[in-house]
Amino acid sequence: MPEEIIDLNAIAAYGRPINSSNTSKEVTFNQVHLILYGDPSTKLIYDSAHKYFNKTLDQTYPHTYLKKDVFSSLIQKIHPSLKLQFVVEIGSFTGNSASNIGNVLKESYPGSFLLCIDTWLGDLNMWVHKAVWQHLSVSEDGRPTVYYQFLTNIIKQNLTKIVLPASMTSIIGARFLRTFQFHPQVIYLDSAHEQGETLIELSLYWNLLQPGGILIGDDWGWRSVRCDVKKFSYMKNVTIERAENTWIIKKPVD
Repeated sequence: MPEEIIDLNAIAAYGRPINSSNTSKEVTFNQVHLILYGDPSTKLIYDSAHKYFNKTLDQTYPHTYLKKDVFSSLIQKIHPSLKLQFVVEIGSFTGNSASNIGNVLKESYPGSFLLCIDTWLGDLNMWVHKAVWQHLSVSEDGRPTVYYQFLTNIIKQNLTKIVLPASMTSIIGARFLRTFQFHPQVIYLDSAHEQGETLIELSLYWNLLQPGGILIGDDWGWRSVRCDVKKFSYMKNVTIERAENTWIIKKPVD
């Protein structure tokens, strides 16, 4: 079995090698916002949230298992040498778990922030079986509008300086982080849950995780997720921990 599913070291921006000397070790909300959307002091990404779709606060999405108390307990597992400052979530949807993470960071970890990577286009189960279809909120022209629900939910909870969205696929998101040498202490994987795809995501984001950090994920009850997480843990010779429906893998300190 190969050691790596995908080699992030082979990735270069615009065909040039990555220059890590121009990047800082600590990642900030303003720094990432500036790269993605421009200076947040001039215009914040949330400023136009109501321009296209008039959404109101809606936290009725039923499949949110990463509660505030669960996240608070899990982040105690990071190595004591690490300062919790940068968290990445892959798969955010309406933003319920992002809100829980964001509120913990806001209350207990000043200067920290959460980057949410998602296409906001839904997964296969939603399109084929119409699972939680109403939350995907597809417009008459066939385009999901759940992204604007996410923005509204973050705005209504006063988390616009803590939670930052990045509308990308999980793979582009990983390559974006690698390009700028941004390494989180905590990564929460709650993406499409397709077998094989999850294994690739695990490999990509494990390489980005700071040594001593934790990679956690949702839906242990899904067979496809369990299969890929177990396969990955075998490849890396690491232990899987459990907290109800959440799985946890700690990255050893170099």
